[in-house]
Amino acid sequence: MKKMGAAGTAVGSVSLAGCSSNNNGGNDGPSNKKVVKDLSKDRKIGKKVHLSNTEKYWAERYQANVLVDKWFREKLGVPIQTKPVEITVLTSREDNGKFDLTTYNWCADNGDPDGIIVNRFYKDGSENDYGFNNEKYNELAMKQRKETDSKKRQELVHECQKILGEQRPENQFLYNVYPYTFNNQRIKEDSTVITVTGLRNIWNYTQMEPKNDQGKTIVTNNWDPSDQLNPLHINGIGPSRNWTPIRFMHDFLIRPDENQKPKPWAAKDYDWKNDTTLDVNLKQGMAFHDGESVTADDVVYTFNLILDTEPPAYTNNVVDVVKSVEKTGNLSVRFNLEEVYAPFLSTTLGLTPILPQHYWTKLLKKTGNEKTPWKVSIGNKNPIVASGPFKWGTWDQGSKFEMPAFKKHSFAAPNIDKRVQKPLATRDAEVEAMKNGDYDLLDYWHGSPSSLKDAAKNTKHLTLVQTSDDCRQACWMNTRNPPFDDVAFRQAANALIMSAQKVIINEIYSGFGNKATSPINKTLKFWHNPDTPMFKNGAEGAVEILKDAGYVWDEQGNMYYPKGKTGN
Repeated sequence: MKKMGAAGTAVGSVSLAGCSSNNNGGNDGPSNKKVVKDLSKDRKIGKKVHLSNTEKYWAERYQANVLVDKWFREKLGVPIQTKPVEITVLTSREDNGKFDLTTYNWCADNGDPDGIIVNRFYKDGSENDYGFNNEKYNELAMKQRKETDSKKRQELVHECQKILGEQRPENQFLYNVYPYTFNNQRIKEDSTVITVTGLRNIWNYTQMEPKNDQGKTIVTNNWDPSDQLNPLHINGIGPSRNWTPIRFMHDFLIRPDENQKPKPWAAKDYDWKNDTTLDVNLKQGMAFHDGESVTADDVVYTFNLILDTEPPAYTNNVVDVVKSVEKTGNLSVRFNLEEVYAPFLSTTLGLTPILPQHYWTKLLKKTGNEKTPWKVSIGNKNPIVASGPFKWGTWDQGSKFEMPAFKKHSFAAPNIDKRVQKPLATRDAEVEAMKNGDYDLLDYWHGSPSSLKDAAKNTKHLTLVQTSDDCRQACWMNTRNPPFDDVAFRQAANALIMSAQKVIINEIYSGFGNKATSPINKTLKFWHNPDTPMFKNGAEGAVEILKDAGYVWDEQGNMYYPKGKTGN
């Protein structure tokens, strides 16, 4: 088995307790609250909603949300209620800023911190849906992406984490440790490749070798139906349920290697002429799935399409970065940057798929989306045509998505014949599918880690692997909405959530998780700041922070805003 990632260590699970109360009062919380009589009703903190995925979608995350919200109510007297919604509803409401709190998983972009530092927290970041805006942070965020000296850039990224730790727009639940399984009677065990994304990586799917004819078609899961496969749509490159098949069907000039470092893929090589000029040569012999050759014209077309139409998903890593792209030969292009951009290889060339000019010009004209290419509905009538190791087969949304191997790929033709993605209704059904041989491999596992571990232990043909990825489960607060617009309240929330991490990791996630303090996972060792500020002493520490900021409580334990402030 080829190992390409940091392995996590699971510990024994214990019984989960206290995750179902709906009490609103906080009168059984810490005794150090400042209780005041005859408080004005308009100062009382009203009901706040924590958007969550459903328990069916991801039980552990939902249960963690329920626990944290319960502690907010009972320990602090803040009436936060968990509201489970379908994941597409959650992301849509987040995109529109219609939430108080929301929790899910988010990762780094190809191992580079810029996608976190800028996209998530810069004032105009494409994923800053919660309105975080800090002048000093904005300055540092822009400065780090222009710093080509890696050590100096590291210092800037560390400083950004320090500010995020102090400001706390995000509070982490844990750093992920994921278990996965595959069928060792159909897949040669020493041919599998594990990276920070587990088994769902391009290296694994192109290098794994079947043991027999059954192993030539790999059936895997996807924890919900893909909802968006347009590579220019923000939901196409964001949620991994969509981004995984998109990455497999497209080629990129650069892909991250086993150490999350940028490695030439479709690019034969590249040469920095100066800090803002990059020449790239393409590999020879590449072809799209319809047989047309991949040339420099397609690369130039792709980037010009993005520059001209400005798809929201590419604002920060293409539109704001690239000044122009020019063809310098049939298989060579030159990128001229607006200014120095240190993560260009990873987050621009590594995240921008090569689109076939001949196909997309017709597709945009056919659908009337010449100015809004991200709005094209991709499906069997308008399938993806690209050049990646896998190609479009058939898509029965919510049921099955078949991706035949592109055997004519010039340098990464898969050894298997087909990848089939089949969502099932429950996590128990997915385990049974692995045990019964209906699944060959798990791309994802968002059920009970201990149940999968037990299934592999008791099933001879299943091999269990696990890895620590570069993501974190985290809760984001809408800093536009009170009380989350108050740094003191967010710091108090961090003290509460940090004290809940032990329960979340050991009880809810059965030990499959690591303590988290920063938006940048410690698996990104060079970029992670281990000294990111966090707030301690749980509910008691939270109350002290809140008291110092002027918050008070009534005799029933309900929290009130500081004098002179309302916000419901």
